[in-house]
Amino acid sequence: MGKAVLILALGISAIIGVLIINLNANATSGVETTVDMFKSTKARLIANSGIEVYLEKLRRNKTLSGKFPGNSLFEGSFDIAISGPDSQMVIQSQGNYYGTRHKSIVTARRAGVIIPPVNSALYLSAQNLKVKLQGNIEIDGNDTNMNGTPGPNPSLPGIAVDTPGDSAYVVKELKPKVSKDIKGYGGPPSVHTVNDSTDWHALSEHYIFAADLSLTTGTYSTGTFGTVSQPKITYVTGNVHFSGNASGSGIMVVNGNLTMSGNFRFNGILIVYGNSTIDVKVVGNGGIYGATILVGQSVDIQSTGNASFFYSSQAIKNAQTNLKSSRFEILSWWE
Repeated sequence: MGKAVLILALGISAIIGVLIINLNANATSGVETTVDMFKSTKARLIANSGIEVYLEKLRRNKTLSGKFPGNSLFEGSFDIAISGPDSQMVIQSQGNYYGTRHKSIVTARRAGVIIPPVNSALYLSAQNLKVKLQGNIEIDGNDTNMNGTPGPNPSLPGIAVDTPGDSAYVVKELKPKVSKDIKGYGGPPSVHTVNDSTDWHALSEHYIFAADLSLTTGTYSTGTFGTVSQPKITYVTGNVHFSGNASGSGIMVVNGNLTMSGNFRFNGILIVYGNSTIDVKVVGNGGIYGATILVGQSVDIQSTGNASFFYSSQAIKNAQTNLKSSRFEILSWWE
């Protein structure tokens, strides 16, 4: 009897021992599985965060491309590779976390730059409009290439406004000498009413977000704010004076008053926008080839110089073709 009890006890002890060993093994395996899952999740998080980081970099650096290894993040690192054209950009990100790796691949397309409807060489939109044009200013809605030769598109008004009352006011204010130099659709003085429903505030915000250059209040007598081969989106906050031989190409948005003197030349679309009074003074010999748009509660434009405002489909198309937005459309996200 005693031997039987002893054998039974030893058997139960052996079974319990085996169970304990199995429980310990399962516990160890469970911990390892949990750790592996944590490391895998962390590596995936790092890889995806790396893509977000470089999408933001691409927003500002519109020519960014290539390989960028060894970026530290969340106690790990990630390697980035960017390739392909703006229409089919591929961003690969490998997240690394304590020996565990995860790769995420995104294809994206850079959105195009919005070009506003162009209805004239010079568009004036305001509840309170003041116009005083003197000197040898020339405003021409006939399509003109950037080199001064005739362009291919139909003529637009030299000056466009929102209401018949504004049109009558502008024509009345024009001196005979200036009147003959407002050319374009319908012949001089080419001043016409147009129906424009553009949300200029939203459009300006679009350009501000995508700006390649940002300027503050001041006088700029030198400097190149975009070229024909590499136009830029320039945002100016505050009152600005362009003088001397400063020049630019692309799209420029001025949120303040604008003065142009000297030989300042701009190819593209110039927008002076504000929620209150906008004063624009032209006292130089420069020119705008493309379109000039002045929008505000009150717009006061004065000219005593020899400046020229030409409608140029070539300059506008050049901006549309070569400018890049800062917004992306995600086509696919694989992880």
